Amino acid sequence: MGLSLDRLTEEPRFPEGYRTVVWDATWLDRLAEIDQRSYAGTIDAALYSHYFSTARGSRRLWQEAVYGRFGRFDRERTLVLMRDGDPRGHVMTSIRSSREGFIGNLAVLPEDRGGTGRALLLDCLWRYRQAGFQSVSLAVTLENERALRLYQSLGFTVRYRFPAWARPVNGPTGHVGE
Repeated sequence: MGLSLDRLTEEPRFPEGYRTVVWDATWLDRLAEIDQRSYAGTIDAALYSHYFSTARGSRRLWQEAVYGRFGRFDRERTLVLMRDGDPRGHVMTSIRSSREGFIGNLAVLPEDRGGTGRALLLDCLWRYRQAGFQSVSLAVTLENERALRLYQSLGFTVRYRFPAWARPVNGPTGHVGE
């Protein structure tokens, strides 16, 4: 999906007690835990089970992102959602070109949802716009209806579609594919 940042009009409004800070490597383990808990039981957890089925796998995702696997890691617009000094969510970003940013991951703990993800994403998008970027893209699983609705409500449009398949992650004995 893609968004031309000149279409951006809505300002971020965080629920009481929430704010964002710029990413810091000292939170890596906590952010990995947030990913694992946020994606538990979702289609994305099945599709990307090597990342989201464990906190260790989610930590590997962060390490790969920081080292540039998904584009040049964007420390300035990778934001952490904070409440009472504790990370509660995040948006992971990278730079595709001098004109295009990329949202690689957006996660908010289930108990902290309700406007926080929208505000977090908007904060990130405004930071891209203020830095002179023209567009932002992301990938979303179309079966992830909640995320799809959020992105579409902000003006993101589908650019490409491709099929994906997943096998069960945890069968009766907990082994992949059973």
